[in-house]
Parts: sequence; structure tokens; C-alpha cells
Amino acid sequence: MPWYRDWLFYSLLIVVFILDRVSKEIIRSSVAVGTSWPDAGLFRIVHGLNTGSAFGLFTGFTNFLIVASVLGIALVLYLFHRQNNSVIWLRLSLGMIVGGAVGNLFDRLKDGAVIDFISVGWWPAFNLADSAISVGMALLVTTLLFGERLGWIKPDSTNEEKPD
Repeated sequence: MPWYRDWLFYSLLIVVFILDRVSKEIIRSSVAVGTSWPDAGLFRIVHGLNTGSAFGLFTGFTNFLIVASVLGIALVLYLFHRQNNSVIWLRLSLGMIVGGAVGNLFDRLKDGAVIDFISVGWWPAFNLADSAISVGMALLVTTLLFGERLGWIKPDSTNEEKPD
């Protein structure tokens, strides 16, 4: 199957992006910036604006993060195009990663900051795009390191580059 016809990859990318957008719009319209619900507790819904990357790193470097996001998305799409995309776990992981990256990139381009709204204990607030990227990365690493042992990748269908 040609890479551009991969309905699973592109469907997941679109679903992640839409769920991220809808969730952020719900937070934007129902929770004032800087407040949380409930006020205290292990799990809270907050409305935070993050001008940095994960964990608040690179705060205030929005333009750098926009360029880095575009380059990262382009790199993942290039790798997706160049690899054997018959491995479902690879397609799922990359769809989640790109969908989440596009969701956060959209925020940076639109507002100059990413809306974070999930707060769990001491962990920094995050959003659905961040979750999709993290789960996608964990799935990607698992697939690349253990896919053959887990039976996810057949020995004869490794992710070798396809000829041009």
C-alpha cells in the first residue's frame, strides 16, 4: 500500500488533532486562565498557557518551537514515507505523534502558547496532544526495540528503507 493511502495513519492523526482542538476549546470557554477545578486535589482540570515546550522548557521561545515543530513533523512524515509501513504499530505510533505535534503547533501559531489543562499531582500540566505524543513515542520505541520479539514485526518485514 502506498504511504499516501494509509487510512489508519491519517485517520488517527486527524482524530487526535480534532480531540485536542475540541478539548482545548472546552477548557478555553469554561475555565478561566490560571484557575482550576477543583481547587485542590490529586487530579484537577486547570487552564494554563505554556509558551514553552514540555515541562515548561524553552519558555518564551515560541518562534523557535514553531520551527522545531515543523521540522519534527516533516522528519516524521519523511521517515514514514521511507519506511515499510505495513507494521500497524509503527503506523499507529507515528499517527499519534504527528497528530499531537500538529495540535500543539496549531496552538502556537494561533495563540503563541499551548493550552495545558490536565493536572495530576506534582506532574506539570499537559493536554491531549502531549498525551498522544508521549503514548506514540512509547509505542514507537517499544515497536522498534521489541516488535520482532512481541510478534509485531515479522523478521522478513523489518523497517528497511523502501527503494525510490
